Amino acid sequence: MKKILLLFLFFTCTLQAQINKEYKETPLQQVLTELSESYDLIFSFSDKTVKDKIISLVINNTPLDEVLTTLQTLTNLNFKKISDRQVIVSAPNTKVEVCGYLFDETTNEPLSFASILIESSKTGTVANDDGFFQLGDIDQDTPIRIQHVGYRDKLMKAGDFKVSKCPRIPLFMQSTSLEEVLIVEYITTGIDKNIDGSFEFSSEDLGILPGQSEPDILQSIQLIPGINSPDETATGILIRGGSPDQNLILWDDIKMYNAGHFFGMLSAFNPNVVNKTKVFKGGADPKYGDRVSGVIDITSDIDVPKTFNGGAGINGTHADLFIKAPLGKHVGLIISGRRSYTDFIESPTYKALSEKVFQNTKIAEGANPIPSEEDEEQEDGENEQDIGDNNFFFYDTSLKLIVDASKNDKIMVSSIYTNNDLAFEISDEEDFINDDLEIRNEGASLSWIGSKGKRFHHSLKAYYSSYDSDYLFTAQEDQIIEEQSIRRNTVEDIGADIRIGYDFNSKNTLILGYQISNNDVFYAITRESDFETPINESDLVKNVANAVYANYKFLPGKKSFINLGLRGSHYSTLDDFYIEPRLNIEYPITQTLRVKGTGELRYQPISQLVEFEDTQLRLENNIWIHANDEIPVLESTQFSGGLLFSKNDWNFEIDGYYKNIDGLTSVTNGFTTLDTDLSTGESRIVGVDVLLRKKIKNFRTWIGYTFNDIEYTFPEIQENSFPGNNDITHNFRISNTLEANNWEFSLGWVWRSGAPFTDATLVNEEIEFGGINAERLPEYHRLDISAIHRFNFSSSSSWKGQLGISIRNVYNRKVPISISYRADEEPVTGNVELEELQQRSLGITPNLVFRMSF
Repeated sequence: MKKILLLFLFFTCTLQAQINKEYKETPLQQVLTELSESYDLIFSFSDKTVKDKIISLVINNTPLDEVLTTLQTLTNLNFKKISDRQVIVSAPNTKVEVCGYLFDETTNEPLSFASILIESSKTGTVANDDGFFQLGDIDQDTPIRIQHVGYRDKLMKAGDFKVSKCPRIPLFMQSTSLEEVLIVEYITTGIDKNIDGSFEFSSEDLGILPGQSEPDILQSIQLIPGINSPDETATGILIRGGSPDQNLILWDDIKMYNAGHFFGMLSAFNPNVVNKTKVFKGGADPKYGDRVSGVIDITSDIDVPKTFNGGAGINGTHADLFIKAPLGKHVGLIISGRRSYTDFIESPTYKALSEKVFQNTKIAEGANPIPSEEDEEQEDGENEQDIGDNNFFFYDTSLKLIVDASKNDKIMVSSIYTNNDLAFEISDEEDFINDDLEIRNEGASLSWIGSKGKRFHHSLKAYYSSYDSDYLFTAQEDQIIEEQSIRRNTVEDIGADIRIGYDFNSKNTLILGYQISNNDVFYAITRESDFETPINESDLVKNVANAVYANYKFLPGKKSFINLGLRGSHYSTLDDFYIEPRLNIEYPITQTLRVKGTGELRYQPISQLVEFEDTQLRLENNIWIHANDEIPVLESTQFSGGLLFSKNDWNFEIDGYYKNIDGLTSVTNGFTTLDTDLSTGESRIVGVDVLLRKKIKNFRTWIGYTFNDIEYTFPEIQENSFPGNNDITHNFRISNTLEANNWEFSLGWVWRSGAPFTDATLVNEEIEFGGINAERLPEYHRLDISAIHRFNFSSSSSWKGQLGISIRNVYNRKVPISISYRADEEPVTGNVELEELQQRSLGITPNLVFRMSF
């Protein structure tokens, strides 16, 4: 009996040892279940640990310990045998302590105040005086970015820190620039603040904003205190009290003379191909010239696409398409286009915008007039006429070729074309009225940027920009022309910029540059009428501008910044030379508190005059003109100073400024007076910008406030000084955003003082004006909301979708934002009456957006 029992046990062990199995692409959970039966084991694990683990395994009489070792290698899991029959399966501890010491790879000196960021959350820390930093325990696959002004960014994984405890990490000097992001997420995602005081907007990373279901570049920058648009347009941007034409707007180094669609309600730039937008309120680099207020420098994508990708979308006004395609390893092409469908379909968004845009125009009079405040309670459409035909559309296209010519050289060719076209007719059996307005801005640029060695860098850029505005008004009776008005305005601008720079070390950089431009500015205004004196005015100015500039950047340490700039310009038309010194300083008092200051003198040879009398539409009535013997060059003296506090996702900034602009003319400011003679004057602007921002996990809230005191002095018009047209004394904004899973929500409220205006009365059938801008319009406020949902079409597809909805002015409050007057003869009585023309604010404006990308 014992022999039989021993034989049975031997036979059983022999069967157990002879296990032959082969698994191909088999779920780990199934493998463990079968192995537990074969080896008479119990595997303990959670479903989450083994989920999505697929393995291939061959067992040919393999001992158990060897099987467990193989499984551990294949799955990167821990297989711990705690008894003869039990094995615990667990995920490995992937967290490592991240800490280190940063030093200059050349001098071996410690690098203090470097920014160490966790890429996924954009949170992090700052290195101390010894270059030491510590982030704590972090998953080893987490990307860590190390940034220091004057040095190349270093991207590491947390697992790289396992090699040694708090390793020494060298940083290599940056040879292309000394720019650095000072505050990541200054307001919300995609809006950062640079150490030179500029703001950087990244369209790809830009989070949701109040009233915007998709980014609009020029609308987005109005969230920064000190930047606003009292007329609610995207292009009517006032930067620290300056007028819109005093802002320099660049698209890939192309000067833009028209930056908007739909008469400024939308920006003319497709955000889907924008890499970044850099905005200066003051203290701009001396390479930026010919404007006395802000700088908006927009750059489209600069990297060769690695894969073929693109996207398309449609919203309440237009549809768009963009494609990014690699043409090889070192060459890429980016194409984009947008077009409105408003000439086919009138969406609720378009109707709300057009109600604002076309009020007080022939379109409003001939189609559906906008009622005055007193007539609001009357039935809508009481004076409606069905004899008007309005055909309006806009479109823009851009194309960019990117060539990585070498490791250190990049060549880019870029172009843009924007067009706005309006045709409006009113006709009956006898009368015919026609308005045609077309505005085009096109341009192209060539850029070569590169570096030699570690210290020398250079760039060569050339651009062409063309602006063309054509307006024709015709009134006929019985097929006989009774009145005809023609207005033409063109700007041809060709220029080049060559720049060289040298990094003496990580703290000192010198840049020298030369610019040349040829600028032809033309306008013509003609008017013929059976009842009025003919008008025939025109002017053509050809100017060649030469400019040299130098910029010295010094980083004394502790993340401080000193920028000394000098620009000298000569304009052939005026045969004069203008010197522009510029100073920009930021210095940290502590790790969380900084002081800053700027000072600059700037000149502007080209500006816009406001021409009302001969524009029936009263829409695009600004004409670009060049300084000449009558119209002086604008001269601006600006100073600013402030404090910046940043700690634990709190940002607080206060910035005071003073700006004096000399050389203003009455025709370039559109004062409401009877005096049509040209007179010159100046403006004095005193202001304060305040920002308070806090981030709590995925919730962000910020409050912005701007105080402005803008005073104009024109002795030939009025003895005493008076408020400027842009004098919005108080401007307050509160905004909130929340991210939850694949949803983003935003809510914002805006309040500001009313704009000044000039009152008028009618005396002996003539308009008599009161004190210039002595009265104030009602205060303005509105509530905006928006929401975005992002989703994937399928788990196996690269196609992604986005659905967005926004509402501007939720409670539909409409108030006058400007007022003008005209004397008109009442057709029935023949009496001359005073008409008050109110430009009223935008009403409730919904917008729906659908996008898909691949």
